[in-house]
Amino acid sequence: MRTLHYAKRAGTWLCLVAAAACGDSQGPSTTSLSVKLTDAPAPFQAAVVTIAQVYLQGTGGRTVLSDETKTVDLLQLQNATTDLVKDVEVPSGTYGQLRIVVTGGYVRLDDGTIFASSPDYAGLPPDAQVSGELQLPSYAQSGIKVNFAMEPLTITGAEKVLLVDFDASQSFGQEAGQSGRWVMTPVITGAELTTEPSATP
Repeated sequence: MRTLHYAKRAGTWLCLVAAAACGDSQGPSTTSLSVKLTDAPAPFQAAVVTIAQVYLQGTGGRTVLSDETKTVDLLQLQNATTDLVKDVEVPSGTYGQLRIVVTGGYVRLDDGTIFASSPDYAGLPPDAQVSGELQLPSYAQSGIKVNFAMEPLTITGAEKVLLVDFDASQSFGQEAGQSGRWVMTPVITGAELTTEPSATP
C-alpha cells in the first residue's frame, strides 16, 4: 500500500497518474498515463474551456494522450474530478513538454456578463447573451505549455504522479484599455509528486 504526499494549491489541477506496465529487471518500456482535472475557487460564476487534445512533445514529435474533445466548467470541479486521459500507454522516456490544446471557452462574471471566444461557441448555455470577446491566442494550434521546474519531463519507473495546476483565478483577465475584451492567459505549472510505501505495523 502506498501513501501519496502532495501540497494543494489554489487553482485548477490536472493530475497525471503514470503507472508503468509490467517489465523486466531493466525497467518497463511503456508507462500508462491518466489525466484528472479538478478546481479551486475563482471569482466567476462560470469558467468554461473546451479541451481538444492533450499531448507530450518530445524529440520524436507529438505523442497524443487524448484527442477527444471535452468541454468542462472548471468551477464545477471544485469538489470533484473528471478524467481527460485514462490509462493511455506511452513509451517510457523523457519528453520536452506537456501541452493542452484549448479550442474555445467563456467566462461569466459575478454580474452575469458573458465573454466568449465566439458568439456561437458551442459550449455556451442556451439563450446566452454574449457581451464581449474572450481571446484565446493560438491555443487551438500549438496548445498551452505546462511549466515544470525540472525539464525535460521524465516518464519512467514503475509509478509516477505529476500534478499540474491550471490556476483559473489568474488565467482570465480583462484586457487593458477601452476594448472591454477579456483574455485567457493561462497560469499552468506542474510538479512531480512522490509515492512512499506506508509503514508496516
